Amino acid sequence: MNLDRRAAHPFLIFAVVAPALLMASIDGTIVSVGLPTITRELHTSPAWAAWTMTCYMLAQLITMPIAGKLSDEWGRKSLFIGAISLFTLASVAASLAPNIESLIFFRVLQGIGGGVFLPSSTGIIADAFGDRRSTAIGLFTTIFPIGGIIGPNLGGFIVDNLSWRWIFFVNIPLGILLLVGGLLVLPQYARSHEHNKLDLTGAAMFAAGIFSVLFAMTTLANHPHNLANPMVWGFLALGILLLTVFLRHEGRVPAPMVELELLRWRPFFAANVYNFIYGACVFGLFSFIPFYAHDVYGLSAGDTGLLLTPRSIVMAVTSTISSFFLIRFGYRLPMIFGAVIISITFAILSQGFHDVSLLGFHPSNMTLLALIVMIAGFGIGIAGPASNNTALDLVPEKISAVAGIRGMFRSTGGVLGTAAIPLALSQFNDKAQGWQAIFTVLIFVILLIVPLVFLIPDMARQRHLARRDAVRAAVPEAAGPIEL
Repeated sequence: MNLDRRAAHPFLIFAVVAPALLMASIDGTIVSVGLPTITRELHTSPAWAAWTMTCYMLAQLITMPIAGKLSDEWGRKSLFIGAISLFTLASVAASLAPNIESLIFFRVLQGIGGGVFLPSSTGIIADAFGDRRSTAIGLFTTIFPIGGIIGPNLGGFIVDNLSWRWIFFVNIPLGILLLVGGLLVLPQYARSHEHNKLDLTGAAMFAAGIFSVLFAMTTLANHPHNLANPMVWGFLALGILLLTVFLRHEGRVPAPMVELELLRWRPFFAANVYNFIYGACVFGLFSFIPFYAHDVYGLSAGDTGLLLTPRSIVMAVTSTISSFFLIRFGYRLPMIFGAVIISITFAILSQGFHDVSLLGFHPSNMTLLALIVMIAGFGIGIAGPASNNTALDLVPEKISAVAGIRGMFRSTGGVLGTAAIPLALSQFNDKAQGWQAIFTVLIFVILLIVPLVFLIPDMARQRHLARRDAVRAAVPEAAGPIEL
């Protein structure tokens, strides 16, 4: 996609689109701390209140692949500005919601806007930075842990001192600034002359299928001893049927939501299975770490809110450093190294350590748990930039569409992983024992991505070697190895 050569400096463009991802990231975590207050003030049940988070994730999941196609075909700036406008207006409406049904609806609209941010922003940054896009896109990984730092802490402050409605009000000034910045700074991108019909039927079938599976899992988790419940198996069968029909539909329509031809290509399929497993283990589980800390260690709400902050800081720092070394070290090594570190974290958590002594020190259980989870942040920070770029480099001419598919697989893993945790816990009377079993299983699940890495071409490493060979060819008298 060609862009206006009078475009602003790439780093100025990055400064405009990055806060949009930050806003979406914050909104994915900030609501969790307000759930008890929302439940009480809107006179609803905890189960319905929890859907304010689930529906946000599900809306993002459905939107990402569609937004990727629209970004490539209709123009990145227009889509980005539209997403900012929708997200901001939905935030206004959510802050004024009179009941839980309307709040859920407005959270769906927020999720649609948030689901547009990633693929459109990825395309904007790729066009602006050109050959340097790997580092810039890798830096996106830094933004999400920053949102993980700001969200819970800001949410806790707002709920304690103002009202849960200010959780959504805080988006409004940032949304307005992003809207003005986008209009003034982002270049005009040339649009594709081909405008294919959107696959809304496919999107609806996929959404209904995932919803049915989630509803079945939630119902079984709430009634773990009623395996004969026809509602569970009816919705599970319906979900599987809808997803099967969805796949058949995608193979027949001219402009599918997901391009099956890409998924039939083994490297691209392996990259997205990697993203699915990664999302299930990392996003699915770590959203429950505060709950785990309360359940097993008896930590207070304030302590659990602070628990993830060290992990997020380590993720932000590590992913920034890792982004700048992607070309030198390639994608495979960070992805494997990160997975191994995360599995080590699960192995430590599976032991359920309490009141330990470390080299003569006696850290509190909160400090101990924060240090353990921080190890996972190190692994996520190393693997994140590489896993974000590996699928994009396979089909760079469709970078926004690929970003949408990648986000769809990762979010699907996260959504199903989030539903699987309470389902697994419901099978144990002793919750501490249940958590230990979950962490033990996850040790091996996260390591399943290691063999997948070897099915994905390491495009970053190939570019590094090609550049090194070109330099050697230009300077044949160079005696020793050339460092790039």
